[in-house]
Amino acid sequence: MANDKPSAQWRNFAAWSAAGAVSYVIAVWGVSALLHQDVMGAMLGSPQVAAKLGLALIFAMACVGFSSWKRPFNRRTVRNFAIASAVAVILCVLVIRGFGAFARAGAIGGSEWVAAVAGSTLVVMGCLGTLTLASAHTGADFIADEVAAEEMRERGRLFLYSYVWTAACGLLLIALGLAGHGGVVSPAAALAGALVLIAILTVLGVAVWRLSDELGRTLSYEAGNMAFYLILVVGGGWAMLAHLGFVAGPAPLDWLTLFTVLLFVASFIAVGRRRLLTR
Repeated sequence: MANDKPSAQWRNFAAWSAAGAVSYVIAVWGVSALLHQDVMGAMLGSPQVAAKLGLALIFAMACVGFSSWKRPFNRRTVRNFAIASAVAVILCVLVIRGFGAFARAGAIGGSEWVAAVAGSTLVVMGCLGTLTLASAHTGADFIADEVAAEEMRERGRLFLYSYVWTAACGLLLIALGLAGHGGVVSPAAALAGALVLIAILTVLGVAVWRLSDELGRTLSYEAGNMAFYLILVVGGGWAMLAHLGFVAGPAPLDWLTLFTVLLFVASFIAVGRRRLLTR
């Protein structure tokens, strides 16, 4: 019995890694078809492109495998994974096509493009989380772990505020990204929208803190501490190299994007250290 559980988990890891690989290949093929790009030709003609796509494939397999190795691999869980992946891919394609049109028109630059894509990713995460929360309350059977589903039902407001907070962070980056030099949003409108979003983030942050239990508040402290060191290493290292003339210096919008992205990375690290990602 002691050896059956680890072996079952590793079988789940292998199965979910394969599912992640299949979904990644389908996503790349679908995106390339919709954007009318020859991915296979680019891979054969450029070793750099092939290496990047290969590393992305390995990363996708590792993320899906490690986050799901305690989840049983059956028809129900595979169906839920396929639905979530399809929704995420469709939203990402819409985002890429929309911002790609702005980039080709010269309306946004490199920093603005990165901020808008990062913000769109956060909005997609918030939307998927809200859909998962809705499924827990409607009995749509999209959550395999009944304990997790019951927790989402009992603490629905906390999860809802957290997902809306995530989406608001993404909208803030999108608004700032579209308001760059010659952007499609005027600076005055972007400033007004940013102030409103910051107010929403503040109110939701206070609400989430009050609704959090001791573990949630501890994770918040740990994520903030981890984010500080990540910003110091990544942002400080970038600034140091820019000061020495090795790379171009970060723009103000780059710093805002870096702060936001590293905050979420630190949150995942803090949760992962307590083995909560595999629940």
